[in-house]
Amino acid sequence: MARTLWLALVLGGAVGAVAGLYLEAVRLTTELLWDGTDPRLLPGDRAWQVIVLCGLGGLAVGALRARHDRDTPHDLEDALDGLDDVVDEDHKPPVKVSYLARAVLLGVVSLAFGASLGPEAPLIVLATGLGDRVGRILRTSRSEAALISASGALSGLFGGPLAAIALPLERGRDSDKKVRMIGASFVAGVAGLVTMLVVLPGSGTKYDLPAVETDSARELLGAVGWSALAAVPAAVAGLLLLLATEPAQRWAARLAPATVPRAVVGGLVLGCCGALDGLTLFSGEHQGQDLIDSAGDTAATALLALVALKLVATLACLSTGWFGGQIFPSVFMGMTAAIALTEVWSAVPLGAAVAAGGAAAASAVLRRPLATVLILLLFFPLGSVLPLVVGAGVGALAVSLLGDRAPAPHGLATP
Repeated sequence: MARTLWLALVLGGAVGAVAGLYLEAVRLTTELLWDGTDPRLLPGDRAWQVIVLCGLGGLAVGALRARHDRDTPHDLEDALDGLDDVVDEDHKPPVKVSYLARAVLLGVVSLAFGASLGPEAPLIVLATGLGDRVGRILRTSRSEAALISASGALSGLFGGPLAAIALPLERGRDSDKKVRMIGASFVAGVAGLVTMLVVLPGSGTKYDLPAVETDSARELLGAVGWSALAAVPAAVAGLLLLLATEPAQRWAARLAPATVPRAVVGGLVLGCCGALDGLTLFSGEHQGQDLIDSAGDTAATALLALVALKLVATLACLSTGWFGGQIFPSVFMGMTAAIALTEVWSAVPLGAAVAAGGAAAASAVLRRPLATVLILLLFFPLGSVLPLVVGAGVGALAVSLLGDRAPAPHGLATP
């Protein structure tokens, strides 16, 4: 046991540093291409610049996927399924270096060219591959090395080890192995968080929200009620993303059967959405505060239109080969839908609505309410715990009401 904990400390710290370097590479490449949401280096009107740049991104994505489209991950579920494959040591052979390099580069290109996706999926693939490859060198099992690596990589992104442990554990396969590794995963997560903060000091986003009043029983009940109400339209937004992903993938494959044209079409659709509203570009993590600050100055119809555009942009990326995760786009959609409700009904408290909305949409998309709350605690004030829990519960309830109509988490066989 002591050896496993030392391994977790060393490997988790090393992978955390690698994850920090990966995020820094994404940031630097993004800054090379964009000034905020305005493209650099391209002449002409901004709208056309955005469309052209995203189209070029689609061309790069398609070129990376051209020969290995079936074997290259698309989203967070693919990445988590790949982790489960490694944890189940007899299920799949070791991850190929070529697969790992292709997936990592695809993540950088997708995110840097403005994909409406988050970095969590590429980080999981990177950590899983590294852990799988070094497991034999360190004379430990593939499952131990992969879980330790995943915790080390995700802990910095999510601001702590608990969310990094919960995401692959909740609803994942081989839960007994993951439970036995919780102690080592926690140590790896702490080490990964520390080393990532060394590589990326001051990283992370914290939303500034009005305080949620819960001092009295009446205020507490009011906060629960308003949070549940605001979570409803947000959960609907999350369900739309959940239910539309597979049909969008089938429709995109029929529209553009070849890999490269399909990725370019996805980039052009993303660019059109970005030309209409720059907030639809990128994951939405850093744009969230701008959205919150606009509350009270933006009409509900404009906010609902932003939800629709963000949904289209995210589906365009997920269905055409761009690589990233769904957590941050779904949170952004949920926050936007909840703020729209505050514009219609001024009595709804903004702080409770935004937190509950983000959690409801993410919980509906991820189908992992516990992981959702733990992840969002990094981004929202500690006083928002109650709305986050209520929102995640409403999102989970919305999915459960769908029953068999809810799509099962899909997986990709990792080579």
